[in-house]
Amino acid sequence: MRARHVRRAAPIALLASLTLISTPGVSFADPAPAPQQNVQVRQAAAQDEKPLDEQIAEAEKALENAKKQAEDTKRKLDNTTAEHNKAKQATADARDKLAKARDIAADAEARLHRAEERVDAHSGFSFAGVVDSVLSLLGSDITNSMSREVDDKRDAVSDAEKTLGKAEREETKAERAKVNAEKAHEQATAKQDEKQSELDKLNERKQAEEAPADGGAAPAAAPDIVKPAEGTFTSGYGARWGTTHYGVDIANSIGTPIYSAMSGTVISSGPASGFGLWVRVQHDNGLITVYGHINESLVSVGQRVEAGQQIATIGNRGQSTGPHLHFEIHENGVKIDPLPWLEAHGITL
Repeated sequence: MRARHVRRAAPIALLASLTLISTPGVSFADPAPAPQQNVQVRQAAAQDEKPLDEQIAEAEKALENAKKQAEDTKRKLDNTTAEHNKAKQATADARDKLAKARDIAADAEARLHRAEERVDAHSGFSFAGVVDSVLSLLGSDITNSMSREVDDKRDAVSDAEKTLGKAEREETKAERAKVNAEKAHEQATAKQDEKQSELDKLNERKQAEEAPADGGAAPAAAPDIVKPAEGTFTSGYGARWGTTHYGVDIANSIGTPIYSAMSGTVISSGPASGFGLWVRVQHDNGLITVYGHINESLVSVGQRVEAGQQIATIGNRGQSTGPHLHFEIHENGVKIDPLPWLEAHGITL
């Protein structure tokens, strides 16, 4: 009886479905947004609803945390770089010791071989050669002693080979740690740039809201753009030597002046991985310019600089093949090609 009831209900359910599909004016609702999307939308809406001063305060705190993270990763990078250099030196020392041990062993083996030849020459027994026989017996004792010395030298070579193998493994481990530290520092620096850009946009928004509503004030003039250094353009943005070259190179002699491309605030001045020394400037329009491989920085972090102000001198520090300026432009955390950007502002390299 129950099975018959189920069979009768199935056609009714099917008929109801067909009726719903074919009934004019009836449509299915669009799928609901994904839960994660809803969370992001609510978070963005809540952020916009906050007072601007509160948003600025949060952005300043986020920037401060990002700066601390960048400083921490820089210290770790310095430590891993020092450890890598130490491991490389240990490998070089172990390689030298192995070479010396092999030379000593080879010399001992050659002396043993010559001694054995002399013993063999006096090994015959005859009535006329009793003296030679005595010399042969004495020579055997000598060669036995020399054989033990050769064994010791060979053991020293084996120990030196093991020491070298261990040193090479430690160097490889230190190199991996350095590469990871470089990546972490680069990511932390990009995060700092991102937070700095967010804060700058909020401050610009606040300035716009506080500006007089009568329109009496003239709009701010576009920032002046200057050529970062004089010299020969030697390399552009793009693929190079199996990696990506994120800037342009301007070659000139060591000590050639380097100028801030625009007005802004210095956010980095000092050692930098790969660049040796660098200067980075956060500009009023949100862009960040990077000046790498410098010989000397003439500015300090937090200092205000104007477009065309000398901030450094060309050098040959870091991973460099000759004296030059490596110039980069970062826009919202993305490294863009400086060449078309400079040309758009009337500057040719």
